[in-house]
Amino acid sequence: MNFEFHPQAKQELEDAVNYYDSISQALGDQFILEIQKTLERIEKFPEAWLPLSKNTRKCRVLTFPYGVIY
Repeated sequence: MNFEFHPQAKQELEDAVNYYDSISQALGDQFILEIQKTLERIEKFPEAWLPLSKNTRKCRVLTFPYGVIY
């Protein structure tokens, strides 16, 4: 799957990773893994989540309070 993060979303992701890393390196690693799993779910089932608007949807990240808007 080809994807590109919006610059603000990329910054938010980096900030979240840094935050979780500051608590525990393992927690930061788990967060990154969950983001990767979320992107894989979107790739497999792109229409599984309800639309936010005509051209966007949001898939929640499991175990962390984030979502990926695509």
